[in-house]
Amino acid sequence: MPILFTLMLVFMFIPIVVSLAFMPYLTRETVSFGISVSEETFRSEPLRRMRQRYAAISLVVYIPLLIAGVYAAMLGNSALQGALLGALISLIVLISIALNLVFHFKMRRIKASLPAAAKEKTVIAVDTSFHRRKLVLSNKWYIIHVGLTLISAAAALLYYDRIPEQIALKFDMQGNVINSAAKSYATVLFPNIMQLLIIALFIFVNWSILRSRQQLSAGNPEHSVRQNTIFRRRWSIFTMLSGLAMVSLFSFVQLNMIYPLESSIVMLVSLIIPIFVVLFAIALSFTTGQGGSRVERPESGSPVQPVNDDAYWKLGAIYYNPNDPSFFVEKRVGIGWTMNFAHPMIWFVPLAIILSIVLAVFLGT
Repeated sequence: MPILFTLMLVFMFIPIVVSLAFMPYLTRETVSFGISVSEETFRSEPLRRMRQRYAAISLVVYIPLLIAGVYAAMLGNSALQGALLGALISLIVLISIALNLVFHFKMRRIKASLPAAAKEKTVIAVDTSFHRRKLVLSNKWYIIHVGLTLISAAAALLYYDRIPEQIALKFDMQGNVINSAAKSYATVLFPNIMQLLIIALFIFVNWSILRSRQQLSAGNPEHSVRQNTIFRRRWSIFTMLSGLAMVSLFSFVQLNMIYPLESSIVMLVSLIIPIFVVLFAIALSFTTGQGGSRVERPESGSPVQPVNDDAYWKLGAIYYNPNDPSFFVEKRVGIGWTMNFAHPMIWFVPLAIILSIVLAVFLGT
């Protein structure tokens, strides 16, 4: 079983580390470390060297952590593996945040020294027909997810008598059961509750991709429209397929209740699906880029200055603009979308998350 844990580190954490190290290359070319710049400035030699330094520092820090993780995984100590996994995730997240902040403040100083940033007028481009395009998959695709959930629930009820009196809920990295619960309808159907919550979450994500604020490059708005359309469609497909993969994982959990499988098989499947989701997301990030910036990338960058709204981006990553009615906007750091934390409805999001967690825990006990 240590081999499975090692494979998880290799196939999940190495791609994540690579994507974090090269994230400045995946952002829009109108943003450099959370600061708005022209595409021409983004491609300038000083900023190119800055991105190279960021990637080099990241790899120098992350690679020893991964080597230590692989070494500890081969020891076969389950307690050490669990602690290591948590420590690795925490360290990588903290280091990534710290590096982004250091380079963000450095980029802020660089922008202040650019005469073009102060003298040239900024331009904004708007396509009034943008949201009438087919930007995302229809939510009707999630009928497949719901159908799989209903089939799983029906099978669990039909074969309820075959399910053992004690149901395994959690395994360690060696495949040993470390937590179980007495059989009950609530316990048996708990995976279906989780499936419904996952489906609702992914439908919400798909809707947010559609409704997020339009962001076009003023230097070449028509090309930017094509890029942004492809960007949203691809991530909508990712959302649908990833949701189906997660729903399938909980169906597999129920299948294991009815027909108990070897622990190695259970662990393997439990690792393959998250690895698929992570690799899919990273491949999409590198081939598409933020806002479709890596799709049909032009040979030269436009000198047109984008709208300077840096004041609304706290630390280059948190968007807070009371004057913007948009709830979802593109991230400046990372791939995807974030929320306008000044929006009046913002507090409903954490409330909904907390209620979902409480509901899941309550139904699972």
